[in-house]
Amino acid sequence: MSTEKAPTGAELADALRRITHVMRRYAGAPYARKGWPTAQVQLLLVVDMLGDRPRMGEVRERLGVTGRAITSAVDALERDGLLRREPDPTDRRASLLAITESGRERLKEIERIQRTHADDTFSVLEAEERRTLLELLSRLEAHIATQG
Repeated sequence: MSTEKAPTGAELADALRRITHVMRRYAGAPYARKGWPTAQVQLLLVVDMLGDRPRMGEVRERLGVTGRAITSAVDALERDGLLRREPDPTDRRASLLAITESGRERLKEIERIQRTHADDTFSVLEAEERRTLLELLSRLEAHIATQG
């Protein structure tokens, strides 16, 4: 039996925040090498995650950015032919965002980059350690979900 003091919840939460920050920071490097700003990659991923033609305001809220920031990012993706604005038939002040075919191709490349990055990141862990980590994270997720 170990006499070492168990980490506190705060210490574990801090460790998760640090590793998440490091993973996000290094995950952007492959996009930067391709000239894809991380903010635009995130915007495209969120539009895809939210499903069929989400409102621009909903995407802005999900990303936690200002109206000006979302407009600039959408303008850039629209200019590159990856995203298009469409009028919202129920609210003339709102715009819907639709991913173009070129945008879908870019998403496939982003997903490939993410898989490669994740495989590289977790390659330091043995198979059993990865299974254990996944089990522990799943238990935490379920626990947090019941606290809501």
